[in-house]
Amino acid sequence: MARKGRKSNKSKIVLFIFFVVIMFFGVSLVSSRNKIVDINPKDVDYIEIIGFKTDNMKTIKEEKTVNKIVKDLNSLRGKQANKDTNAEIANYINVYFTSGNKISFVKTGLTIRVNNIYYNISSKDSKMIDNIIEKYGR
Repeated sequence: MARKGRKSNKSKIVLFIFFVVIMFFGVSLVSSRNKIVDINPKDVDYIEIIGFKTDNMKTIKEEKTVNKIVKDLNSLRGKQANKDTNAEIANYINVYFTSGNKISFVKTGLTIRVNNIYYNISSKDSKMIDNIIEKYGR
């Protein structure tokens, strides 16, 4: 009788571990599905912020600040959209890499253009970009 009980407990543990592994891969797959960019902070040379609403332009080279901004930009999620013809004023965040390449983030309303590809973003992500421009662009 005791042998049957041990075997049952082992199968329950194996089944539990199997479901935990499935959940882990499912969550990571869903979370990366609508990701807009994946930037390695070590590859970034500097960031340029151009805020037309606030009438300013600033270049940021400080490593700690660059890492914070890149972390925020990596968390952006959105669905690809058609070209936005909104006449709203745009704000720019340009990320320059040590290789000489750059990625441009152009935000107008709830639409962001990343290297000429348009994405619809949530109001939370829109506010985050506005906060980056307000906080670091001055």
